[in-house]
Amino acid sequence: MSENTTNNVMHGTYCIKMTVPEDDTTFRELEYRFRRPAVASYDRYVKTASQVGITQASKTFLLDAVIEPDREKLIKDMEEFPGVAITIGNKLTEILGLTGNVNLTKL
Repeated sequence: MSENTTNNVMHGTYCIKMTVPEDDTTFRELEYRFRRPAVASYDRYVKTASQVGITQASKTFLLDAVIEPDREKLIKDMEEFPGVAITIGNKLTEILGLTGNVNLTKL
């Protein structure tokens, strides 16, 4: 899966685009719009990930932030491609500061 995130600062929305393989020769393009997740939603995500599992926690996290015209499409796509929830959830947590792009140097 590959993804591309575009930020529209003027409207406070994010567009996430993904390419998901259906088989070795067929790919599906997915695209959704999200608003920046609230801190309370992130806290709930972290708490419920250990209780109900990362996939269910990611689905709830995404549904908190998805912009309404894309909600039903996202629900349908998450049923067909369960990994979409985790992939997009990871991308949305990056804009809240949860990233692997951190350097540690022994002084």
